[in-house]
Order: sequence, then structure tokens, then C-alpha cells
Amino acid sequence: MKLLIIDWSWFLYRAYYAFPQLTDKDGHNINVVYWFFRMLLKIFHEDPDYLVICWDSPVKTLRHEAYEEYKANRKKMDDDFKNQIPLTQSIVSQLSIPNLMVNWYEADDIIATLANNFKSDPNLVIDIYSSDKDLKQLLGSNVFCVDPMKWIRTDTKSFLQEFTFQPQYILDYLALTGDSADNIKWVWWIWPKKALDLIKKYQTIDNIYEHIDEISWDIKDKLIASKQEAYHSRGLIELHDIQDIKAKPISDFKLFLDFERYKNTLVNEYNFSSFDKQLDDLKKKLCTPTQNSLF
Repeated sequence: MKLLIIDWSWFLYRAYYAFPQLTDKDGHNINVVYWFFRMLLKIFHEDPDYLVICWDSPVKTLRHEAYEEYKANRKKMDDDFKNQIPLTQSIVSQLSIPNLMVNWYEADDIIATLANNFKSDPNLVIDIYSSDKDLKQLLGSNVFCVDPMKWIRTDTKSFLQEFTFQPQYILDYLALTGDSADNIKWVWWIWPKKALDLIKKYQTIDNIYEHIDEISWDIKDKLIASKQEAYHSRGLIELHDIQDIKAKPISDFKLFLDFERYKNTLVNEYNFSSFDKQLDDLKKKLCTPTQNSLF
């Protein structure tokens, strides 16, 4: 069995900024809507048993309350982009595609809760579609991360080859290096190479400070001076379990592909004519019985 968990934000931002404008009959730009569903139909070729799209909270999150400058470096979302998000969400619901949003929490928290909740099932493979580095802390024997730009699937082995430490410690690594995408501070003058050395040797922030006297004086002084900031950054990066979601059974995320409804909505109602063949190809792939060999 396969569960696909999709981080909406990457797909929508990618659709808006990487692809040309596409207007409807009234002259409104709908490139986000079009490219979101184009990429989603591509993902459906993975033939998942379960799937869920995770949305960010429409209101400020707990991280914004903890740190006023959280994500403050990001460009303000264009109205043209902002106006397409509710339409995309409406079509997702209209097509009965499982999706989740929880006030005060980010999509990453929903993704973490789902992955942690279902990873104990040895018969379930969980693929997380996101480019966020912090989600790699969720990697495990049956949990994988898929980069939706490069379509590269990361497992614990390939992560270890890249970072040379176990995935669960990326939280502490990012606490040292910061995360410019979310405007999270780094420990001043602790460059990624030095942060990597520290995490390889001590694994966690707690362990680094417990063994602070073993560290060379120049690095030690920087770590001591930035201890509060390091823990604050770690707290911002840490993913939260959401109790309301932990109670949901996996059956809530069963994916049913009603091809007739998809065509009526995407092709006939929204005039995405190119989806006609794409849906036909998808139906042929997923619904054609496999002939077992007699030999």
C-alpha cells in the first residue's frame, strides 16, 4: 500500500512563478490552478492507495507568535496569486481529493503528524512530496521524501550519503545553520561545514552544549554567545503533532479517481482541454488489468 502526502505550498509557488500566465475566458490568470492539477495528475501515475494534500493555515501560525520575523523576508504574495489559492482548494474539494488544513499550524506540521501516525504500518510506503529540508527528519524505513522539481526520491541511505549524519539530526543542524527561506537565524560564524562537523560528532544541540568544554575556544565562544538563538531556532524548526489529526484513520485518505467527474470539472467546466488526453492516459494505465505470465 502507498500513501502520498503532498505539501501544497511548493506546488502552488512553483506553478505561479515558474510557468507562464494562462487566462480563462474572463481574462483572469489561472496558471496556478492549471499547473497545480497538471502536476497532481502526474503524481497520480504513482497509483497511490491513499493521498492527502496539506494546506498551510489561513491565519498566522504558532511560529509567527513565537517569532514576529518568521518568514518576514518573503516577498508579499501577489493578489493575482493569492486569489487563485481558494479556487484551487475549492476544486480539490469538488473532486473529493483528501486534503487537510488546521488553523495555527503549517502544512509541515500536518505532514509530520500523518507520517508519524502511519509509519508503524510495515505494509505502508509513505512518500512525502516536498522540497523542504526540515521534512527530511521524518525519513525512515518506509518513509521517503520526493523532490517534486527533480523527481528525486530520498531515503535514509541517500540522506546519510549526502549529509553524513542520521536524518533525525537535521533539526539540530538547521538550528546551527539557520533557514533563510523561513528567516530563521543561524549561529553567527558557524558555517555549514563546521555545523556538519559538530552534528556528526555530537548529534544534537543538547549534546553540543553538554560537551561545550571539549570544543575549540573560537567555536565554543560563538556557541555560548548564541545559545539562546540556537535553541530558539530549533524550536521554530521543530515539527508539531496535531492531536485532531492523530485521531484520523488512514481510510479518511483513500483516493478514488472518478475520471468522469475529473473530465467534467477540469475539461468541461474550467476548459483545461489538454487534461482530456492526460486523463485518458491515466485511466488506461491505472485501470488496465495486468496480464500475469503463464510461464
